[in-house]
Amino acid sequence: MENENGVAWPKNRALRARLRLALLAMGVVSAALAQIMGHFPRFIEKAYTEKLGQWFGRTLAAITSRIPFSVGELLLAAVVLWLLASACRAVYHVIRGRRRWTNMLAGGLLHSGAVLGIILAAFYWSWGFNYDRAGLIDRMQWQAYVEPPKDAAALDELERICRELVGATNRAYEASTGGKDAGVPTSVPLSRKALNMAIDGAYRRVAKDLHLHPSFVASRGPAKPVFFSEIMSYTLILGVYCPFTGEANYNNNMPACEIPGVIAHEKAHQRGVTSEDEANFFGYLVCASSKDTYLQYSAYLTAQRRFLSELIARAPDCGKALLKERDPGVQRDVDACNAFVNAHAGRISQIQHSVNDLYLKANRVKQGVKAYGMSARLIMAYARAHGGSCLVETVGKETKP
Repeated sequence: MENENGVAWPKNRALRARLRLALLAMGVVSAALAQIMGHFPRFIEKAYTEKLGQWFGRTLAAITSRIPFSVGELLLAAVVLWLLASACRAVYHVIRGRRRWTNMLAGGLLHSGAVLGIILAAFYWSWGFNYDRAGLIDRMQWQAYVEPPKDAAALDELERICRELVGATNRAYEASTGGKDAGVPTSVPLSRKALNMAIDGAYRRVAKDLHLHPSFVASRGPAKPVFFSEIMSYTLILGVYCPFTGEANYNNNMPACEIPGVIAHEKAHQRGVTSEDEANFFGYLVCASSKDTYLQYSAYLTAQRRFLSELIARAPDCGKALLKERDPGVQRDVDACNAFVNAHAGRISQIQHSVNDLYLKANRVKQGVKAYGMSARLIMAYARAHGGSCLVETVGKETKP
């Protein structure tokens, strides 16, 4: 068939439907397998998380850790630019009468389906099957520690946890800065390399204390700051794990007091932890287990803000009284965190929030983005399993990171 100028359509593309549909089917089958494997969490834990999955993650991390910048960020930019360039080129040829619009539409749909299939298959086999693991409560056999005490006892427990967190935060702040108020928001006193080593060392201590699988101990390379951190800030994303490259990435523009906890959170994802509440819990426990006082400060500050919000909602006078016990420097960092959110919140962050909610629910996280705030439940369970205190004793533990 010829176009209106009597010339054959020189830019019509071969659809290669069989190959592209096969690639799409590969992704669909992987997603369907994940749904089925959700009924066999113990099998996933033993066969995938502790063996195949951690091998994939460690291999990818071993390759990308040798590259100083975020490969995942570069990969994302390359894929987006490639797709945009392909679409623009196709539209241009249609406008110029060199390609039939039906050929463009069919090719675009098949091409998109193939890309989606590759992404789905790579996602599930490199990391996504970890969503089918049993939850941390079941893995740690903390079922007896989940339910809170009744009535007034629950409020007493919450007040006690808040009080010890406020005290621990003040002590860690003073140990790290040398006083109650440094006069400016704090900054991480470690180099990027030292910070990663300290967090990996703390992961070894946590793995030993909780009797976790040996694969949990192994380092997956350093967390990397994102080049487009300013753009990332407007989504209010502080960190992200890229399963296609095995990298933990973080927003370098966030307040410094949040950086250690966010890096530890993303390093939990590197270790097969998919649930956001579990990653938050490990971010807390790992930093609190560190020998470095600034990492302890980051952990206790994040936890106290989470618990104090709940206490203020349930007992406003008590919660507000505890707020006044914060060191001035601690409050300065809290103000910096609030200012960061206020400066970047907007339509973009709302869209990202909705997209992330859909992503989590699609991967059988029923709470969606609410899962981020449920780490308090795990910290409470940890406290009840350890004599009622959520603080971590670091005296006498190994010092070598």
